[in-house]
Amino acid sequence: MNRLKLLVVLIALLSARELLLLARPQAPLTLDATQQLAPPKRGRGPFPGSTTPGHSADFPIRLDQLIPTGDLKPDGTVLIDFRITNIGNKPITLPISIRQGNLLPNPPNAEYTVDILTLWLTGPEAIKEEYLAGYLGDPNGRLYKSESPETSAELYGRSDDPQSFYALAPNQSLVVHASSRVGLKAGNHPLTAHAELLREFIGLDTVSPRSRAVHATSRVIGTTDSKPQKKMFSTGNDTTQ
Repeated sequence: MNRLKLLVVLIALLSARELLLLARPQAPLTLDATQQLAPPKRGRGPFPGSTTPGHSADFPIRLDQLIPTGDLKPDGTVLIDFRITNIGNKPITLPISIRQGNLLPNPPNAEYTVDILTLWLTGPEAIKEEYLAGYLGDPNGRLYKSESPETSAELYGRSDDPQSFYALAPNQSLVVHASSRVGLKAGNHPLTAHAELLREFIGLDTVSPRSRAVHATSRVIGTTDSKPQKKMFSTGNDTTQ
């Protein structure tokens, strides 16, 4: 009888321990994109985004930014964490590869889709002018304001590569550790983080047996914007208070 009671107590203790482990919040998956090379600017976007925090209807994501230190590197950039949290009631599948790879479908496929999650910052007071402009290409090299600000990170997911995606459960977070890529001005300035999930449909031209040309169309899945956050940025010899 005593042995039976002891067995029941042990089972109860083990069950309670398992429940505690399940209730404990999981550590977020962290992706390191600090060494990722910036891709060429897209023909359009990413659009500057909204200064009002929130998300589009079909993209229940909360985006937060964490800048551990405001110490600017010699090129004016800083390290930043983009924290992506699923605030919906269903899992959200997000791309997690930091490498785009080639644009050709993997044989024997003639087409595939690629999801691109783009992360970037805005802050007219914080970002240096040269990171918000491009060359018009005239003989005098005049500058014009760009509608495509420099990005901070891009994550890719191909339909023919299941390992390049991650199912983000409700209340679960994903952290992208990245460089700002844009140079920032010294001083106490606000920054806003933005994210856009884009899906590209890519196909191989199969009309000509020798052709390897690809064609692509795209559509935006969703966008989200963080709360503006002020941060004191300074260089090693800056005395700004």
